[in-house]
Amino acid sequence: MKKLEGVLIPAVTPFDDSGALRLDWLRENYERWNRTDVNGCMALGSNGEYRALDDEESLAVIKAAGETLSEEKIFMAGIARESLYQTLCFLRRLQQEKVRIDYASVLTPCYFKNAMTDEALIDYFTTVANESPYPVVLYCAPGFANGVCISVEAVKVLADHPNIVGIKDTSPDMMTQYLQAVGGREDFAVFSGTLGMTMTCLAGGGQGGVLSSANYFPEVCARLYQIFREEGLSAATDFFTQLKGLIKETGGRAGIAGVKATMNLMGFHGGVPRKPVLPCSLEEQAAIAACIDQRKDFILGK
Repeated sequence: MKKLEGVLIPAVTPFDDSGALRLDWLRENYERWNRTDVNGCMALGSNGEYRALDDEESLAVIKAAGETLSEEKIFMAGIARESLYQTLCFLRRLQQEKVRIDYASVLTPCYFKNAMTDEALIDYFTTVANESPYPVVLYCAPGFANGVCISVEAVKVLADHPNIVGIKDTSPDMMTQYLQAVGGREDFAVFSGTLGMTMTCLAGGGQGGVLSSANYFPEVCARLYQIFREEGLSAATDFFTQLKGLIKETGGRAGIAGVKATMNLMGFHGGVPRKPVLPCSLEEQAAIAACIDQRKDFILGK
């Protein structure tokens, strides 16, 4: 099993102006990411617009990504559906197709928010982990899941399952609590799902980040982790401050539309979001392009 650490790219799913899925663009992105120092990629997370895909498209994305990403890099795939039944059905499809997956990311169900008690979530994740041939990573992303968050008490229970190996936290305020509860374990990794909490994660003993900005600045994001490992927290924090300012003015300014627009400007194939999400305006694209030009030395590591 590949060690779960470092910077992973929560890869976008490219669509053209008609909304059609472009697997050719996806493969080209992965081929380019293969030549960077990121530790791996995650398909079909929030940046992958997985809720805008049907099961056949989801399967096609995972297959194309798994086939293209270098074997040396970690490949994580989002497999969750709203019900346990559909999640297990999709999991079995992946098994039948013999798809390459190193880790399965499982987002919290969320439609019936008030029913998502500790008991319900523990039962859901435990059953998925029992049946999954892939090690499971819990995915806590209340901003994309109707406010549903995995409690610290539930995470403590789930971390003891032999096939649940980590958590990706994209909440605004749970990272420190998760680190205090399950950080430092050899058998359970804590990852930040946002750039903003990455230093908190690393400083508290977490293993890294799944960073949307790595879609378009993969080497810069990989450099952050390398600096932390080689030069320590203080040097990494200084670099992080510069990176955070850059992201705010580029891919971080308009959600998934900003991520894709910045990718396009950096020579990747972001395409556009699937509607009803609108792409960045020409004015927004021009502002992003201007910032990239102003900060090109930092981006290139000069």
